[in-house]
Amino acid sequence: MSAVHPTLPSPSPQASPQPAPAPPALDAWGLDVVDELLIVGGLDPDAAVWQVRDRSGDEWAVKATRRDCRFGLALAAALGPDSGVVAPLPTRTGDHWAERDGLLVSVSPWILGDDAAEEGRGLDLDQWAELGAVVRRVHDQPPPSSVAPLRQGVKRTGRRARVRLRDLDARFVGAGQAPGVDPELAELWHVHRDRLRRLETTALQLKEARGATARVSCHGDPHLGNVVVDPAGRPWLIDLDEATVAPREVDLVLVELGVLPGLPVEPEHRAAFRRGYGDDVRLDDDRVTRFGCVRALEDVTAVFAALEGAHSPQHSGDLVGVRAGLDDLLGPRGLVSLVEERLSRSSPPTGRPRHDI
Repeated sequence: MSAVHPTLPSPSPQASPQPAPAPPALDAWGLDVVDELLIVGGLDPDAAVWQVRDRSGDEWAVKATRRDCRFGLALAAALGPDSGVVAPLPTRTGDHWAERDGLLVSVSPWILGDDAAEEGRGLDLDQWAELGAVVRRVHDQPPPSSVAPLRQGVKRTGRRARVRLRDLDARFVGAGQAPGVDPELAELWHVHRDRLRRLETTALQLKEARGATARVSCHGDPHLGNVVVDPAGRPWLIDLDEATVAPREVDLVLVELGVLPGLPVEPEHRAAFRRGYGDDVRLDDDRVTRFGCVRALEDVTAVFAALEGAHSPQHSGDLVGVRAGLDDLLGPRGLVSLVEERLSRSSPPTGRPRHDI
């Protein structure tokens, strides 16, 4: 599958005097690039993505990353081109990636379409149902045996959210408050630290009470920011960097709760997703709650740490946007509030309540 219409803009006569970095050479794929565009504004400082056009007019997404994303690439390849998951283009030797100067490079078809999360676009109910079917295909796919996932279970980040929580607390609180701390950020931490500690405590309690469950292939981050809708209206899942083998609730928590404040998941969206996913699987409510707590802690502490620490040049110009994102996370439609609402409706974590998905 490839894009059929060129979409790259013509070079601007007022281009920056400092040209954007070029993509890695794609000789391993036999591609001769004639036009390229660096995609800016991504949230991963260790990766860069380009939209490129080859001599035949086909368009491709080229990704170079320092992260080990081989499991996700192998999983996408195993699912195949008609699964609704964008699969990597094999190299001429049949590999799904190549290594260049310490970077993992992959090439996949550029899906001509719209980002489902842009401009509050979202999905209609039929597209939600199709997304449910796509996620179910991922969960039903046996994990690739050729490479192990780097991610273990629900935890996404290199440092545990609990460790970052302690580090940030030490930086923002008490007589030992670190010098140079942004006073507004410190005040925001003071206002919300009890909320974050409650999520931490709840996650630990639910982890102690957990029971055995099946572990399946997971996309790892299937929110609408990783969905592109093609011109025919079909949703495609992209970016399997966080793919792993874990309880299916690692993926389903993003639908049960939602993680994008500007695009809340409404009851009718969940119902449509469940219709596409299938009603033969029972969802573990406690796991959804625990994974929601962990996800909220990861997201909030990561943004606090980014605002207080060093910034990638790719993102340093958007500190206002990052701060606005933090306010959204902590706001009434953010993930912290969504988890709190779920906790207010549930009893203490002593049992294993389940319901049909």
